[in-house]
Amino acid sequence: MKKFWMISMLLIAALFVISCGEAEEEGGEGAACTTPGAFRCSGDYSQTCDQEAWKNFEQCTADKPCNATTGKCEAKSSDNTDPTTEPTTEPTTEPTTEPTTEPTTEPTNSGDSACRDMLVCFQGCNQDQSCMQNCYTNSTDKGRADYDALYNCLNNNGCLDSSLSDEEYANCIIGNCNSEADACGMLSGGGGEAADNSYKAPYGSLKLNFSVQAIANDTDDQNSTNGLTQAAFATGTYGNGSTSVTPADAYMIQSSAGYYNQTQNGKTYTGVQVMQVPVYNNNGQGAGGNPVVILDIPEESAAVGSLNTSLFQGGEAQLYVVDINWNAAQPSISCFHAFGEGTTNITSIGDIANHGDITLSGNITLYSTKNYNGAGDITSQLGVTACSPVQ
Repeated sequence: MKKFWMISMLLIAALFVISCGEAEEEGGEGAACTTPGAFRCSGDYSQTCDQEAWKNFEQCTADKPCNATTGKCEAKSSDNTDPTTEPTTEPTTEPTTEPTTEPTTEPTNSGDSACRDMLVCFQGCNQDQSCMQNCYTNSTDKGRADYDALYNCLNNNGCLDSSLSDEEYANCIIGNCNSEADACGMLSGGGGEAADNSYKAPYGSLKLNFSVQAIANDTDDQNSTNGLTQAAFATGTYGNGSTSVTPADAYMIQSSAGYYNQTQNGKTYTGVQVMQVPVYNNNGQGAGGNPVVILDIPEESAAVGSLNTSLFQGGEAQLYVVDINWNAAQPSISCFHAFGEGTTNITSIGDIANHGDITLSGNITLYSTKNYNGAGDITSQLGVTACSPVQ
């Protein structure tokens, strides 16, 4: 029997989508840019991004040098400090997550909340550079340091590319800047909305048990049985009651393991994806059903040992229970039932890119994004669609 194509979904969890401005680019007038209306300094000139190219806006002078923060020619401050020495980490576009309360231009909290307060403050500025500079200046030393670390991480890893989709933002942040995002209150305990109690917490639990002699890869044809078993790799329940992840009316449960190698924004992601699909008999043809369980193990974690399976910081593998739209031309995830927290134990693993074997087990606790492990409702921060409650 043919196996179902893997659903290509890497690290999914950006808990707060940030769209910051471009770093200063090399090259003078005419160099490419991606944020219309943005300003930057280039030599003695203030430049603006117009029709995807940097254009000279104003020639600055010694008395009115180019401010590297705002990108504009501005007079030196009264204490004779040169504005070009100010931080160069100001965002020029508005974050896409709306604040739940009206933001102020001067964050008042200190400590671990200061960086998050700054981000909320930015949201109220509507791209006004002076307002955002006030948000930055009026924060605490720790708030500024945490923000600088976050911005530099996002910038250095290509997460600020304005062409990124929400999913690509998510992949980039969770894959590269987890600790920096956590420091700015963007992860567990960092600003989730009130929990939706129509979803229990926990939202179920799973036991993992899987073994194949040859992991599939993209050199295999559709009829290959590499990586395929006609059995569940995850058993247990999800939802508010005792709904099984292996529906009793399914014709069979199919599990498969495949190696992925994908490049996004110049960064390559590799690893093993294990997927479990209920299969139904549709006039003699196998048809995919729901729910689908997906376990993602990045290549850097693909070794014998115990893997922390989590959405948040320190997660070495990710597990999620989803519904898939099998009727689409390219099947895709339509909604998320739950993400997993727990342990995946790899007891044997070969060369994952070249049909190596894999054997694993594990114990996972499930949480809906609507009521996530003490973090509240983080659905909007993740940028995902939660499935309706399963009773």
